[in-house]
Amino acid sequence: MKSVVTIASILMLFLSASYVSAQDDVFVSRTTACSINPGYTMADVVETARNLEWPEDMAPGYVAFREDIAVGGNNPEIDFIAEFSYPSYADMIEKRGAFLRSRARRPGHRGLDGVATCDDNVWISNVRYTRPASQFGAGPIAPVAPVAQTLCELNGATVADAVALAETFRENVGARGAGVVSRIFGGPRRPNNSAVVMRFLFQSFPDFGSGMDQFNQNSAGPNQETPISCSTGRLRRSYRIHSRNN
Repeated sequence: MKSVVTIASILMLFLSASYVSAQDDVFVSRTTACSINPGYTMADVVETARNLEWPEDMAPGYVAFREDIAVGGNNPEIDFIAEFSYPSYADMIEKRGAFLRSRARRPGHRGLDGVATCDDNVWISNVRYTRPASQFGAGPIAPVAPVAQTLCELNGATVADAVALAETFRENVGARGAGVVSRIFGGPRRPNNSAVVMRFLFQSFPDFGSGMDQFNQNSAGPNQETPISCSTGRLRRSYRIHSRNN
């Protein structure tokens, strides 16, 4: 019984360490790295994935494949990131459980076999958007759109501080939406709650271009009042694969 309490305490530490308030909507991201198989292209992968069945009892709330355009630092040998988003941990457990039970009844069936291979190792993160999705602007999520992100060291600041900073930058760059990603399970080892990823979502590539021009013309320089420090950004092409509401 003692070990159960200890494990439960550790899980609660991880899941609550980046908690901002009881009113926040915390989404869950399940992510894996993928490589395109020889003879195929990213267009083949996207077409295959979009043509898959996404049953309501198994499908995530949102699925995106993200392909690098510009990357800072060392880049692992991968072709794209597959991200599966859920409105809660309970929803992820329910949908993944149904999916695994279904796959067990169909041995050998793998969704992207033939065009791409995805790593079985995943990382799971909390995602907090700086404002509700209803405020992201009119129209559905575009089939292909740019996503910019940067890794930020908190340096003693809180996730709430990062959310506020991300919203300020979103306004400055004219992004449709912004989110703060806190990795909870998987990935490189690092002190819990020491860093986050700030992610900025644009409606289209022209919107990204005009937003960056706006930022360059109006930027007042780094904020000297925050201890948060961010690294060189990464720009990705994001393909909408599936959405419950789109």
